[in-house]
Amino acid sequence: MKQKIHVVFLGKPQWEAGWPYLGYNNDTFIATTLTYLKEHYSHVEFSVDSMIVSNDHNAVEANQNLIIQSDACIFFTIGHYGDPGLIESALKLIRLKRIPTLLANFVYMGDHTFLKIYTTIKNEDLPLIAVSSQKIEDFEEKFTILVKLLEMKGKRALVYATDDPNIDWNRILELQNPELDKIIVNHPEFFQKIKSIQENGSTFFTDHGGIDQAHQWRKDEELYKKTLKEIFGIEMIRENPEEIMIYYDKVSKGDAKIVARKWIQNASKVIPSEKTILNAAKLYLALKKMLTDHKCDIFAPDCGTMLLTGRLPAYPCMAFLELVNDQKYGVCESDMDCLTSYLFGLTLTNRPGFVSNHSFDTTRNHITYLHCICSNKLYGQEGESSQYEIRYHGETAILGASPSVLFPVGEFLTTIKISVFERKIAIRTGKIIDNIKDEKGCVTKVLVESNVDKILKNYEWNAFGWHRVSFVGDWRETFVIGAKLLGLSIIEEDK
Repeated sequence: MKQKIHVVFLGKPQWEAGWPYLGYNNDTFIATTLTYLKEHYSHVEFSVDSMIVSNDHNAVEANQNLIIQSDACIFFTIGHYGDPGLIESALKLIRLKRIPTLLANFVYMGDHTFLKIYTTIKNEDLPLIAVSSQKIEDFEEKFTILVKLLEMKGKRALVYATDDPNIDWNRILELQNPELDKIIVNHPEFFQKIKSIQENGSTFFTDHGGIDQAHQWRKDEELYKKTLKEIFGIEMIRENPEEIMIYYDKVSKGDAKIVARKWIQNASKVIPSEKTILNAAKLYLALKKMLTDHKCDIFAPDCGTMLLTGRLPAYPCMAFLELVNDQKYGVCESDMDCLTSYLFGLTLTNRPGFVSNHSFDTTRNHITYLHCICSNKLYGQEGESSQYEIRYHGETAILGASPSVLFPVGEFLTTIKISVFERKIAIRTGKIIDNIKDEKGCVTKVLVESNVDKILKNYEWNAFGWHRVSFVGDWRETFVIGAKLLGLSIIEEDK
């Protein structure tokens, strides 16, 4: 379906005295502007009605009806002649519906109208940005960001999370068995610990109430879904995690072997057993089929809880790496705020994000962003692939298969996090200075130089938690514009 943008032109009647000048042909200018928009954004449906020249009830009502049906608005101020009704009408229309709105002024044409509107409305917490320039080409960056944001509308985010703490031990042991010979020889204490937990009927701690920083949505699931759809147009769909095993058990071992061999051949180093990697490949094929069947491009399984309770037969990290090549995306730990941040960044940059924890070195002004899942297509589908190793999953250290991806040293990294409940976004940037190899923590570790003192000062744990989503490149301005168009409060943590 085409996204709908309503365009409103604000100015003076042709033969009234005022800017741009007496007799200025509004109709010609409007036709030229609409032609430009339709040629450059042919996948968008643009609507337009009567030009607003005063507080004309019929003209205002006609525009109101079209705004109600639209996904976004562009207001062009193209003239003025002192009638306060022109400003009143514009304010009424901008306030009508909380949708992304661009207020665009042409220099020496609508400056008076533009300034009166913007200075009146700028503190009203609306999803609006203002831009003023001499020609329509100068607005292209803002137009493009506005149009791209609308691509999120209608996206379906698939969530797999369990509320059942009971453990399926057969599946738990499937995680251990591919590495069992090594474990018995090198880590007999771990083998005995698992056996003891099983015999005693113990369970692991799992979060079902939103205590974990990744599970904000669990605090009020229905309100979260409502807010997510209202701001971003994203639909959160929660399905039964048990279906993952149903899909997994149907995967052809031969098909999985082809995937596993490709991963092994492309990796610069491989540590886990081939059986561990084979199981990860089976999970990839299962998840890909599930996403296709559910007509979803992105999902967020609560992998930690599901691994601890036996609802995942393999770590999903390699599956997430490969899904990016299918233009499907996975975000770990059912972190819906990260999923939203990921989609926001992916939509605006065409690059996948790196969902991660972070560690601060305050003595050196360094941040390490680290996790056990990272795409090796850091520049997007058309970019070069990054080198990676296949290692054990970080915290478990002797289980699972995870990619350790090398980031491009010298590039900027833009890191964000959206709080859906609080309608906020945190933004920071830094320069990539190294890739770290350290057994502690997660396996992909990118070292960034940034303003750590300022970040700590501006850090809001309750809103943003620990996880962040990073994109290669300096995207600060793009993300700020996008956030304003969505009506998000912006915290630039490093300023």
